[in-house]
Amino acid sequence: MQEVSPAQSTLKRLIEAEAQAREILEAAEQRAQETIAQAREQATQSIEAVRQETSSWLRLRLEEAQSKGAAEMKQRLDQAEAEAGEIERRAKVHFSDAVEMVVGWVTNRGA
Repeated sequence: MQEVSPAQSTLKRLIEAEAQAREILEAAEQRAQETIAQAREQATQSIEAVRQETSSWLRLRLEEAQSKGAAEMKQRLDQAEAEAGEIERRAKVHFSDAVEMVVGWVTNRGA
């Protein structure tokens, strides 16, 4: 068997070290790709959660606004009905007064 020179031994160790370095690098790249994929998935889930939360919040605010709007509309309608009733009452009073004036005028003319 041939004796190995120190240079050959060093070269052999360097080649082995390079192979190990490549394996480590490949494992690191694989792990980095897995980490990136997990980060993307987590980001997608976070975005979806925020979207759902925002959607729920907006839906709630819309319901509150609709409820408030309906209450305000009912209040305005009630107020309008009350005003209309008052106008109708005044019109009847004025009509009654006008009828009494005409009757009085006709009665005084005929007398």
